[in-house]
Amino acid sequence: MRSKRTHLSVVFFLISVSVVVWFALNGIGTSNSSAPVNFGLGAIAGFAAYRYRGYPLLIAISSTLFFLGVLELAFQFYETSLAPAAKIYSYTGEPALGWMAEHGLVGYAFMGPARLWATATKADEVLYDSAFYSIDSLSRRTCDPTVDSPKHALFFGGSFAFGEGLSNSQMIACQFQTASGNEYQGYNYGMMGWGASQTYNQLEVGELFSDIQQRSGIAVFCFIGDHIYRTTWNIGTAAEYPEYPFFGLSDGGELVGPFKARDRRNLQIATNAYGFMRGYSPMFRTMVKPSIFRIESDEDAVEVTARVLGAARIKYRNRFDGEFVVLLWPRSRLDPVLEERFVQELVALNVPVIRVRKLPGNPLDAQLH
Repeated sequence: MRSKRTHLSVVFFLISVSVVVWFALNGIGTSNSSAPVNFGLGAIAGFAAYRYRGYPLLIAISSTLFFLGVLELAFQFYETSLAPAAKIYSYTGEPALGWMAEHGLVGYAFMGPARLWATATKADEVLYDSAFYSIDSLSRRTCDPTVDSPKHALFFGGSFAFGEGLSNSQMIACQFQTASGNEYQGYNYGMMGWGASQTYNQLEVGELFSDIQQRSGIAVFCFIGDHIYRTTWNIGTAAEYPEYPFFGLSDGGELVGPFKARDRRNLQIATNAYGFMRGYSPMFRTMVKPSIFRIESDEDAVEVTARVLGAARIKYRNRFDGEFVVLLWPRSRLDPVLEERFVQELVALNVPVIRVRKLPGNPLDAQLH
């Protein structure tokens, strides 16, 4: 009887090990290892329960792990078959240096000089195809041709300033240059996903403006509502881009920054754990949103963003003879009450604001970026 039980134990143990190895390898290959790990550990706990004659705690652990494994499989199926499709970017061109790269000053950037053709898809829908991006050695998009203008126009911000999906001639910097009758030479310092922190950091580095001969001109920050969540701490962005800079408020209400996740031990631990869980668990990716880890309230985020832009204005005016203005797009995706508060904060800091309340023509036809 004992030998039969021992034989069954060995067989069950070998089955458990096989399940663990197979599921673990499968999980590593798909970056969704939570389900296989749960099933594997559940099998081990089940074997232990069998070996120790139905020990209740081991049975409970085994059952819980198997249940979590089933849930993870369900969420994995949801991600692959039912969830809204994600936006996917692809680039062709030369040189290899032109792809998106980690950047210590701004988090990430296209590294030039480069000539790129960008395509974006969402499921079967092509959002844009072969949009031409010409990137110079300072990671700026350039206006062609360069003109001998008496003034400069510097554009900062995210995808609206960068001109995501638009050719160089269609981006706002070049459109402004053309509309001004070439009175202004346009320079595009924007990038998809950037915000006020990058503008502040850029204006600290003189080499980024060393080739601008025009002393007088204007700087425009193209604001959208997402910028208040890019300027203040965002664990999702920090996990994906470790060099991304953020600002915040001290306990005494002073502006703090720029800082990165690694600069604060508690943020680094939280970011590493968040990044691991996002790669490990489909259920975590679906159920846990980055916004629940935010430090600042919406009101504080508005104040921080306005103060960073106020500091950026001072840096610009110390470098050039001109004005730094904030351009608010219509449908900026910011709550109207927060937007009014943001404008009031900027006015209090003497930052000029241009509000485009309505686009000409049919807004649905307008290409915002």
